[in-house]
Amino acid sequence: MTATGAAQLDMEKIEEGCDIVVLQTLRLLEERMRRLEFVLDGDIKDEPQQTQDSVIKRLQKLEESLLKATSGSSVIADIMLVQSRHADLLNPPESPEVSEAQPGLGAPHKLAMVLAEAPLYPATASQLTSLDDIPIPPTESFASLIALHPRIAAVATRQNQQARQIAYLSKKSAQLVLKWHKIFIIGQGRCWVEWDNRLRKAARDVGRVEVRRRGEGEL
Repeated sequence: MTATGAAQLDMEKIEEGCDIVVLQTLRLLEERMRRLEFVLDGDIKDEPQQTQDSVIKRLQKLEESLLKATSGSSVIADIMLVQSRHADLLNPPESPEVSEAQPGLGAPHKLAMVLAEAPLYPATASQLTSLDDIPIPPTESFASLIALHPRIAAVATRQNQQARQIAYLSKKSAQLVLKWHKIFIIGQGRCWVEWDNRLRKAARDVGRVEVRRRGEGEL
């Protein structure tokens, strides 16, 4: 196969993929339109069968349905009016990083990017499905722990009370030790000092008396 034939085959695949994307997008738009009509009217319509109408005709029907819903609802009319006057509110501008990184990206390139990442979707789906096979751990330990919760709370409350009581007793003990030290250590030392001073004074007085008597006896 020549390079021209291979390129033509690739373009045919891309065009076929684009057609599939367009039809899926159109089907999603029709589904969203039916949901919108259900929200507005409350009428559940049967899902339409596969039609052979062209894409343009189906788009025209969607536009007619949208105009009909807009004209019949004042809320949608106000929303459309706000969107027409302030388009940036409902459609914020793209970030500069995206616009600069991929300028002018066409539908074939976008489709090629989607097809390149397509194998990730089945892998992710299989991983999510495998979560159902993971057994639930036994709940006996959790149930017993929940049953013990009132006792654990009571023990914690009692522990807090004991901690407060221990703190009070420690403070009281410190006060008693300080009082004992003031009375029996400092007070006793002061008493000994006072007695020593009194004994010294008495000894001096006795010495004076003896000296005076000795002097009188000599005379």
